[in-house]
Amino acid sequence: SHYQCQTQCQSNQVPQTETSNPAANGYYPIFYPDRVKELWRQEQQQTVAQQTNDVWHLLRQQNNREKSDTVKQRSAGVGRNQYQIDAGQHVYGAVYCKECGLTYSIHEPEEELFHDKFHRSQAKLSFPSGLNEQIVVQVPEWDVTGRIIVVSQVDSSRQPVLKKAQSVLEMVDSELGYATRGELPDGACVYLAIARSTVLGICVVQPLQLANRIICLEGLHGVPIDCYSSEFYPAKCGISRIWVAPKYRRKGIGRKLVASVRYHYIFGYAISVDEIAFGAPTEVGKLFAETICARKDFLVFV
Repeated sequence: SHYQCQTQCQSNQVPQTETSNPAANGYYPIFYPDRVKELWRQEQQQTVAQQTNDVWHLLRQQNNREKSDTVKQRSAGVGRNQYQIDAGQHVYGAVYCKECGLTYSIHEPEEELFHDKFHRSQAKLSFPSGLNEQIVVQVPEWDVTGRIIVVSQVDSSRQPVLKKAQSVLEMVDSELGYATRGELPDGACVYLAIARSTVLGICVVQPLQLANRIICLEGLHGVPIDCYSSEFYPAKCGISRIWVAPKYRRKGIGRKLVASVRYHYIFGYAISVDEIAFGAPTEVGKLFAETICARKDFLVFV
């Protein structure tokens, strides 16, 4: 009958669920770029929501994280860069290391080797307890152990602290591209920001009487060029290096180091920001100096 034929035809029909929603078939996301973008946005939103930006939480995350005793060896990469394809692997592309604060591309041997070297260098940021420290200021918002200490190059009673500061400075000079690493200028003082046995930042200060001002001129094709003024201006000190660990940057640590220099470098005298010179600043250091001094023509020295 017509009813039986209609029922039989309906039972022989193939379900259309697989073809109507191809993304539900379990294929790799490379075939659905719109879906990949949506998943990436959701992942980024969840990551940002879970991140904590203050030093207090970052230190505790580092302290509670399990520390591995062995370093995973990776083969050295050679040749040209290789493009990556999302073929179902769990992690690909740029990743952020929560321990050392470095962003690198995973599954790229050259970048993974660089990350391993950088990660191992962060071990130099550990600061042992029990040393003879000269505490300049306590910083409880970092931690109950948060503090800024100072050690002088000529202070014979604090040589272990000075050696530790120089080991940190070697890593800093390597990152900044200095030819001579770990060397201190004559009469230098080193300020260290420390919390929970970790060096957060370092500032090297030296005595100075005269400095120049930085002048930005327009060069060829409108490219700005930084020059030094021919005139000299009075100065009280010079900051040859100021550095903060990548994980703790933009948390006000650099400002606190400069404030410690201003109010504690010369006993009984508060140094003005116009009396502090910066030595050959990088692009990031230039922006930092402009923010601290509230002017673009801040003092510099060679």
